[in-house]
Amino acid sequence: MTPVDKSTVVKALKDMSVYLQLKGENSFKTRAYDLAAERIAGLTEDLQAIVEQGRLTTLPNIGESIGAKIADLVKTGKMHALEELKATWPPRILELLTVQDLGPKKAKALFEQLGVGSIDELEKACNEHRVRDLKGFGQKTEDKLLAGLALARRSMAAGGRKRLGDVEHQANALLEWIKAAPGVKRASLGGSVRRMRETVADVDIIASAKDPAPVFEHFLKFPQVAEPMSSGESKASVRLKETDLQVDLRVLPDEDFASALHHFTGSKAHHIRLRSLAMEKGLTISEWGVFRMGGGGADRKKGTAKHEGAEEKLPIKEEKDLYALLGMQYVPPELREDWGEIEAALAHTLPEDLITADDIKGNVHMHTTWSDGRDSLEAMALAAKALGYKYLTVTEHSQTSNYAGGLSLERLKAQWGEIDSVQDKVKGITLLKGIESDILEDGSLDYPDAVLEQLDVVIGSIHQRYSQDEDAMTRRVLKAFDNPHLHVWGHPTGRLLLKREAAPMRMEEILDKAAKKGITIEVNGCPDRMDLASENVRKALERGLKLVVSTDAHSVSELKTHLPYAVATARRGWARRGDVLNTRDVKGFKSGLARG
Repeated sequence: MTPVDKSTVVKALKDMSVYLQLKGENSFKTRAYDLAAERIAGLTEDLQAIVEQGRLTTLPNIGESIGAKIADLVKTGKMHALEELKATWPPRILELLTVQDLGPKKAKALFEQLGVGSIDELEKACNEHRVRDLKGFGQKTEDKLLAGLALARRSMAAGGRKRLGDVEHQANALLEWIKAAPGVKRASLGGSVRRMRETVADVDIIASAKDPAPVFEHFLKFPQVAEPMSSGESKASVRLKETDLQVDLRVLPDEDFASALHHFTGSKAHHIRLRSLAMEKGLTISEWGVFRMGGGGADRKKGTAKHEGAEEKLPIKEEKDLYALLGMQYVPPELREDWGEIEAALAHTLPEDLITADDIKGNVHMHTTWSDGRDSLEAMALAAKALGYKYLTVTEHSQTSNYAGGLSLERLKAQWGEIDSVQDKVKGITLLKGIESDILEDGSLDYPDAVLEQLDVVIGSIHQRYSQDEDAMTRRVLKAFDNPHLHVWGHPTGRLLLKREAAPMRMEEILDKAAKKGITIEVNGCPDRMDLASENVRKALERGLKLVVSTDAHSVSELKTHLPYAVATARRGWARRGDVLNTRDVKGFKSGLARG
């Protein structure tokens, strides 16, 4: 049997949640599967080994029942409980849930009353005006469903998620537009974008104003809005041009801004833990505020008590006030994933000097027209200087990467001459001679040691033969670390977001050897990669390893635009300023890279 990969398990758990919602199960039961899916998605250990060792239920959010279903899937290739649920529904029923405003209850009604079990059948039913006659639907709902079908098809084709790097620019532009709306006091991005997750499904914006109406009117005039999707008293949604991105805007009174921002930033798992802690202190938390529980209940939607003295609404001016009420340190958005940040915040041991873009003194990992870059060495040096960098590593592709213009030995040495020439022209920034050397299938680097020892920075990266199994890939990387001239392990897992999964390897074993050998780990800011994943950044730091936060820039513009993604990934892994070598000056950077 072919081993079951992590993504298959995650999808099965999410499907279980949806099928149980179709069945009408309570939200606590269905949400348990969503939380389990998040936990497995963030897993860095080998899932097969965890199952074989019977350790599934030691993971947060994995109980006996869900653990048994995961084990069933991993051991047999099927989650039999899921197969039994699926058998009671049409094979394409889940397509319906990709349509805007169509949830499990309505999908169930469409199937039971009209026999609709796919988006094709839904389109037919809408065109024949059969949907409008169903209880709870009507003509407006029918028209909305029909209009949302094309978008649903596009979303299905893209897997429903988009890379952060593909949407963040548009999201930030819209945020600035909202800040300029009449009456807006405060506004911020929320959700996965604010937490800087590698991929996002939609964009949340939270704003405060006395009157939401002018803000929503301004929202709809944003030039990239393709069409409005829904609107209400405090929320409006639109679809954007080009990206098909859904944006949800919520406008509340300023006294509720911080609570709403916290709520809609997430993550769900983080919030569930906080709500539990709040209850222990006699508090309730929602987007409408923090309330001290009384005897009579409250209408939290409006933030007012139904009976005088029933509940006290506590002032939350900033998110830090909410954490303070719970006796916790403030938790930065990037850390809110229930990966240990709550325990650390309660113990007041969260790092307070997380890395920032302003801390970075040198650019590590870049390419010019000597290999597959789009700008000359001199142009890159001038741009790096203008951005405030004190040093710039020149790390072209090596000779094995001939598809990317990799440098032969002769061209590599010829480039050294140009580096010296550009250094004479461009003062105020130090150019370091380096290379991104391919880690070959047998774990060797593709230049002789006599050449590598002459370089300031040697990055070792895998670019080919990702099809190797876990044992072979692990041995390959471990062997590379034996080369005394390798300084940095580049884009470690080789993942390409939404295109290629991380290469299979025993990460903990590799990081153990990296620590023993003094290898520095790259956190690559190319938005296609954002590699090493933040969970593994944590593991690296626990072993005392040092990082470089790199751009992997192939153009002048990427020297600037890629850095935030590297910094965010490092922050999500709890990296502090002192953990990152290129926060040091050039002397300190080179000293930090030195092996042994």
